[in-house]
Amino acid sequence: MKNVNRLFLIIAIIILIIIGRYFMAQNEVKEIPDVTAVTTEMTIETVRGSYCWHSAGEAECVDTAAPHEIISEQNTPYVKVQPGEVLEFQYSQNVTSVSIQQWIEDYDYKEIATSTRFTAPTEKGKYIISSMARFGNGDVTDSIAIEVE
Repeated sequence: MKNVNRLFLIIAIIILIIIGRYFMAQNEVKEIPDVTAVTTEMTIETVRGSYCWHSAGEAECVDTAAPHEIISEQNTPYVKVQPGEVLEFQYSQNVTSVSIQQWIEDYDYKEIATSTRFTAPTEKGKYIISSMARFGNGDVTDSIAIEVE
C-alpha cells in the first residue's frame, strides 16, 4: 500500500510540474522587443542587428553583419544631432542590462554607456551607435546612424 501511495504522489507532482510549466509558458514574453532611439526633439528609427531570443520552449538566433556594415548596406540616413546631445534607446520591454557602443572604424568600437541614455560625441562627424540589450528572454542589438553638426 505504501508503494501505491508513493507512486500516486510522484504522479501528482509530475502533473503539477507540467501544469505549472504550461502556465509559465503562457505568461512568457514571446515577441522580440521594439527599439527606438529618441532625443528631446525627435525619434530615430533603429536598424536591427544580431539577436538571440527564446520563449515557449523555442529559440531563434540570428547573426547579422556588424552595425557599420548594416547601416551602409541599407543606406540608412544619418540623423543630425547637436554635439553632446543626450539620446536614449527605448525598449518595449524591461531591459536587464545594456551596453551602448560607438563604432569607430570597421570592427573597432568602444563602450560609451551602460544605461539606456548616452551623450552624442562633441566632435563633428558621422557616428554609428549600437545598443546591445539583454532581456529575460535573450539579447538584441540595434543601431542608429547620427551626424554631429
